[in-house]
Amino acid sequence: MTTPTPDQTPRPRRDRWFQTEDLVDSLGKRSARGGVYTLGFIAFNFVVTTVSTILITRQLTDEDFGLYGMVIVLTGFANLFADLGLSRAVVQRPAVTHQQVSTLFWINLGICFGLAVLVAAATPLVVAFYDEPRLAPINVAMAGLFVVNGLGRQHRALLERRMEFGRVNLVMSCNAPIGAALGVVVAYLGGGYWALVAIPAGTAVVGALGMWLACDWLPGPPRRRVGVRDMLAFGGHVTGFQLINYFARNADNTMLGYAWGAAPLGLYTRAYSLMMLPITRINAPLSGVIIPALSRLNGEPDRYRMAFRQAVALTAGFSAPLVMLLAALAPELIPVLFGESWAIMTPIFLALTPATLMACTNAATSWLYLSHGHVRQQTRVVVVSTFFALVSMAVGVQWDAIGLAIAISAFRVAAKLPIFAFACRPTPVGVRDFLAAIAFPYTASVLAAAAAGVSGGYIHASDPVVVTCKTLVFLGLYIALLFATPWGRRHFDGIRRFKSRLRPDKAQ
Repeated sequence: MTTPTPDQTPRPRRDRWFQTEDLVDSLGKRSARGGVYTLGFIAFNFVVTTVSTILITRQLTDEDFGLYGMVIVLTGFANLFADLGLSRAVVQRPAVTHQQVSTLFWINLGICFGLAVLVAAATPLVVAFYDEPRLAPINVAMAGLFVVNGLGRQHRALLERRMEFGRVNLVMSCNAPIGAALGVVVAYLGGGYWALVAIPAGTAVVGALGMWLACDWLPGPPRRRVGVRDMLAFGGHVTGFQLINYFARNADNTMLGYAWGAAPLGLYTRAYSLMMLPITRINAPLSGVIIPALSRLNGEPDRYRMAFRQAVALTAGFSAPLVMLLAALAPELIPVLFGESWAIMTPIFLALTPATLMACTNAATSWLYLSHGHVRQQTRVVVVSTFFALVSMAVGVQWDAIGLAIAISAFRVAAKLPIFAFACRPTPVGVRDFLAAIAFPYTASVLAAAAAGVSGGYIHASDPVVVTCKTLVFLGLYIALLFATPWGRRHFDGIRRFKSRLRPDKAQ
């Protein structure tokens, strides 16, 4: 019997999850296919989230949302340590092994268990800080979700590393509606704020189970000295950035809840979450496609720059029009969807519009840092920006929720370009590339929103009719600018050619 040579020895089935050499030649095809899957998931998830948000908001009070928002400040903070950036390290590194990922899996799970215990133990402090005993059971319930979420983190990282976006989005397309449906059922049964707890609970359970089914890799026992120290260092810098950034993004909730109570906080968190709905449902899924693709292009600066530029154009082209359309429709849309009692949320919603428009492309800076491994620089810039963000919030919160919203918008508009300029060093991308990518979608969206807003003043009809007419005006002008102007056609053509920019250069 002939002994197989080393090259002929069959590899274990699990090893296919750690190989990426075969992805180079099909990078464009896989990225394009992943983009299609992701866009389909975004559309589906957006519909599910929008419908469930409307149904739940109509059944709950601003106080219910305020109570949940108070707990989320702590659990969201603790969640920053659940992953330690190790999933991103697995995606970004050129090579990983079964032993390394197995070790990271058990590290993640151990950390998640410890966080669950710490968050549950901190319940008396949360209750005392807000002087609100109803927060105790909510906090304990949310603590238990850390362990569930920790079970599927490395499985998802391996799927993204292999650019198996169809499988990832299939799982996400299952857990999102199940979590939303569970929340709606609890709300209509009179569960109050427990409906908001039910959504992440259902999503976590289905998501963890789905990732194990989609990726048949089974973790082995943890090992020492398998080369995870560098990955831990990378993840540590990612976590440091997320930690500081979390304070900047959630200090507003803490300040407002402490100074003004649950009801104003409930109005603010509802307005903020609704305004950010297009961003959260677009940026995160697209980042899962774009970061692995850019990481594979690190050695080809021209292709990297063009792929980055067109990815930004794609993101802005989807999110900016949605944000500005929501702003144009807000005076009539909010009472129609959520009831007249929520109409007082409209000024807060509109005050947050500039901040949300800037957030449409916030993910682009993370793409640069993570795909190049420049996580140390990312931490430095967020330290500086957080200081100024906190100052602006402390000033704005003196005037209730509306003052806080205005202060946040002013800061984000002023800080947008300086933060991105710092992220460009040293990368093939420049500020001009960024401005060229966002120029059309931002400008066309603002013009279309202005036209829709003006047209509403000439329509004397019921709110649903006004919403329909303003939507038609917005879409009509935006589409006309997209296809009837050279500027718009260049933007559309750049997005259309995104796939070709990712294809390997045959001359090389």
